[in-house]
Amino acid sequence: MTEDPVPPPAARHTDLGVRRLAAIAVATSLIVWWPAFTLGVYHAIFFEQIFALWAVATTAFFVGVLLLGRRAQPAVYSLLIPSVWIVLTWLTPADTTSLDYDLGYDVLFWLGVAVTIAGIPTMVTIVLAMLVPGVESVRGRDTAVAVGAIVLVVVLSFTLGTQHHRLLTCEDFKISGNDEPAGCTVRRN
Repeated sequence: MTEDPVPPPAARHTDLGVRRLAAIAVATSLIVWWPAFTLGVYHAIFFEQIFALWAVATTAFFVGVLLLGRRAQPAVYSLLIPSVWIVLTWLTPADTTSLDYDLGYDVLFWLGVAVTIAGIPTMVTIVLAMLVPGVESVRGRDTAVAVGAIVLVVVLSFTLGTQHHRLLTCEDFKISGNDEPAGCTVRRN
């Protein structure tokens, strides 16, 4: 029995597994760079990004439950984490002047952060398994490379956000529909 020869590096880009992994890494990077950047610039993640996570997770949950029914794995229910967080936030008193609101909001905020960070790997795994045929065949070193590339994009995006004054002007933020962040560079004419 002979082993299949390893394709030369130039031919690896045509390998279906590498293409699948590249598609996953690129698509994920496109999703995560903006929240990381805004966290670096504004020290906040915008509500649009939170609701985008909710929309993806909720859609994947309903599709998974409706298509798989009783065959749905218990992990599919982790896709409800953003919905639970939204419901809990909704139940927080609207009176923003009371001490109870501050405490309740802080507890919910940090609970949401902790649960989301803990649940993201499972949510991403489930969504990818539903969207990318054959994703389960991506294993080991290939997975580590993709995760490493995505983490690098997150770290670099956050860093670029903290250094926005070196890259962008106040006008750039204004034109894009964002508030001018503290310390932005004013363009000199």
